[in-house]
Amino acid sequence: MKKSLYFLILCAFGAAIFVSCNKGDSAPNNPVGAGGSTARMTLVGNYLYVVNNAELQTYDVTNPSQALLLSSQNVGWNIETIFPYRDKLFIGSQTGMFVFDNSNPKKPVLQGQAQHFRACDPVVADDDYAYVTLRSTNNGCGGTLNQLNIYNIAGVKVMTPSLVSTLVMPEPHGIGNKGNTLYVCMGEVGLNVVDVADKTKPKVIKTIDDDENYIDVIPYEDVLIAYVQGGIVLFDISNPVNPVKVST
Repeated sequence: MKKSLYFLILCAFGAAIFVSCNKGDSAPNNPVGAGGSTARMTLVGNYLYVVNNAELQTYDVTNPSQALLLSSQNVGWNIETIFPYRDKLFIGSQTGMFVFDNSNPKKPVLQGQAQHFRACDPVVADDDYAYVTLRSTNNGCGGTLNQLNIYNIAGVKVMTPSLVSTLVMPEPHGIGNKGNTLYVCMGEVGLNVVDVADKTKPKVIKTIDDDENYIDVIPYEDVLIAYVQGGIVLFDISNPVNPVKVST
């Protein structure tokens, strides 16, 4: 039983395993999968979205045993991640972030994009802002940047996301957000807790350095599920700025 639970949690960082109807990030009766920022698949209602190196694929999974491919559209090259939020899909590539309008879940439509220098690109978002980490230490991505970027995507700005601020940090990997708090994985360097109440001046308020190699995180209600090399670490984040480790 423990092995099965561990496997499901681990898969959530590559796909959308946990599903919620009441997290505030989806419309009623349209549950959104809670995957990590490095996931290549996500679930919204009865639709599964998958990204490969160049395409966004949409599947109808109303009948899970007979998944039906509805559309396959080119996004660009070196596509890496996908993250859902309300009626949007945020797709990260090695050279930029793409925002798709998912009002028609059968065929998402490209709505906006922001370009950056070549680097690995996990992305998460809320109503008005998208948070992107760039990392140079992955041989497959290239580039020289190691930083957190915050983009304004409020209203019409979603069509041309504007860079609000940048925070340099070592080896940022996966990222998760809970209100005005970000959790940024930094591999062997640890886990950064970042205050983004002022989006123009993000600041690191705590670094958890406990000899773990942090890869990605999923904030889920009052629990932070951290994927580390070799396992899973769970934190209590009922106080978002002060994560407390509860199990490994």
